[in-house]
Amino acid sequence: MKAAARTPGAMAVGALLVLAGCGATAVAGESAPVPEDFQAPRSTVDVYTAWEAPLTSVSFFYTDPEDVGTEELEEALDAESEGEATVVQISDQFLFDFGSAQLRPTATRSLDTVVAVLEEGEAPVEVTGHTDPVGGDAVNQPLSQDRARAVADYLVEQGIEESRITAEGRGSSEPVAPNTHEDGRDDPEGRQQNRRVEIRYSEGS
Repeated sequence: MKAAARTPGAMAVGALLVLAGCGATAVAGESAPVPEDFQAPRSTVDVYTAWEAPLTSVSFFYTDPEDVGTEELEEALDAESEGEATVVQISDQFLFDFGSAQLRPTATRSLDTVVAVLEEGEAPVEVTGHTDPVGGDAVNQPLSQDRARAVADYLVEQGIEESRITAEGRGSSEPVAPNTHEDGRDDPEGRQQNRRVEIRYSEGS
């Protein structure tokens, strides 16, 4: 469920275009009735990791949560099913500056979509922060905890009941990709995948 080009139907809905650069700027479009052949509105942005060499880029898209159903929202978030739970992984590139636990402007585009999904249910929500191993456990464990808490606090601010949410940091203990190549060289792309926040909730919550 990767980023796709915006379709005419998608452009008719009030989507936001996130511009690439050091600071993301949102431009709001005009809202319009949802057409019968509606597809989730998507826009893409390239984000460059200026703290790594060589520079790498990734893309994501934003869906206006007010105009689509839960299934489309989960598709926009690239959510995955794990047993009876649904898991959303959001890269730290869209949530935080390097080494920071303060949410970036781009964070709201993804998190507002998460809020729209969670508003449909009452089941518990687990927010888990993950890092790569650079810096060691003394740095990464508290950073992952602070990042998980920042995301959880945002969900609460947007109306999700605090009693539903738990926040936990797991540092670099649960990588989803190799941090180094087989020959021992650093793997920036793998480390980027490991720097993430996971949001887990029950199916049909």
